[in-house]
Amino acid sequence: MNLKGQNNIRTKQTNRSQVLQALLRLGRTSRQNIAELTHLTSATITNLTAELIREELVRETGNLEENRKRAGRKFIALSLYEDAYWVVGVHISFGQLEFGLVNLGGSVKKQRKLDLPAALSEQQFADLLLTELQTFMDGIQEVDVQAIGIGCLGLINFENGVVLDAKPMNWQNIRLAELVASAFKLPVYVDNNVRCMALAEKMFGGSKLAGHFLCLFIGEGIGSGLVLNDDVYRGGLTGAGEIGHVTYVHDGFDCWCGNRGCLEQYASNAAIVRQLKAPSLDAVIQDCLKGNAEAQKAIRQAGRAVGTVLASYINMFHVDQIVVAGHLADENLPFMPAIREEVARRSFLFNREKVEIAFAAIREQIGVIGAASLALHYEVFKK
Repeated sequence: MNLKGQNNIRTKQTNRSQVLQALLRLGRTSRQNIAELTHLTSATITNLTAELIREELVRETGNLEENRKRAGRKFIALSLYEDAYWVVGVHISFGQLEFGLVNLGGSVKKQRKLDLPAALSEQQFADLLLTELQTFMDGIQEVDVQAIGIGCLGLINFENGVVLDAKPMNWQNIRLAELVASAFKLPVYVDNNVRCMALAEKMFGGSKLAGHFLCLFIGEGIGSGLVLNDDVYRGGLTGAGEIGHVTYVHDGFDCWCGNRGCLEQYASNAAIVRQLKAPSLDAVIQDCLKGNAEAQKAIRQAGRAVGTVLASYINMFHVDQIVVAGHLADENLPFMPAIREEVARRSFLFNREKVEIAFAAIREQIGVIGAASLALHYEVFKK
């Protein structure tokens, strides 16, 4: 992990950001531990933490009990004051809109979900989003919202906050950040929803200490977000992470993206439901848990398909960790074991240098926490 500050006046803002990120990663800790992680001088840490305490972003929380014994006086513990800063996260996925009031510690204090009607035009969606977001914001009386983060399916221009193409919903060129910022007079950040999930796992989940990891989300489609050198990787204007559209079967099923045989057509929630002609993924999961052989086989095959693609990914681009999110990433289902088995069987690099394949630490709320993480990251931790 590389979290180094610099000891000069010109980079005070950078150093401040490093201190806040250190507190996010370490949790309740001492000034001395922050100095060790960031390589900043004790004087710099003292000055910056004093400033953050005055701003009520950080609090002293008593003496710190440490595993290692040190001579001298006890160290005073510092923690982020989680309720000092609040944002709203907006998660836009296939057929669903989700809002959440989220604090500096990544905790959701208020949440609302609603289904998106089919065949909404861009203007109809924009009108619905603003109306429902206004209703949600009107219900927040106890705190001041400082920013809004939006995670949306599809190809997103992060720099301009534009939804370039969300083919599953038939949307193009929605200037989402501009639209919402104009209506609510707040900073607004927009990115692909799975990249936001990767950021949430980095900030608040089980990947705080992983410098390089891939977050894979299995939903109606399949997407991924890549973190490199402790930061979200965006590969050009449209970003990166369309792992669901890696070819899995040559000349296989037609995909909405224009290709054939995409992984998404064999391993997503929608693919499993279609294969079994089931009413819903929940019904498939319940059948699987009851021992239904057909449901178990379908979920295992989906995991093997994902593992096949991940094996090639690992051979080309080694990461420390792969975290998997979505309803199929459940300890009681055969999906994750199938992924691990297939990766181990197909990737020779995996067997030389193990990659942890783990469940995402953030489960049901990963979409809305991811969206909120985007706003918190750029308004507080990296400002």
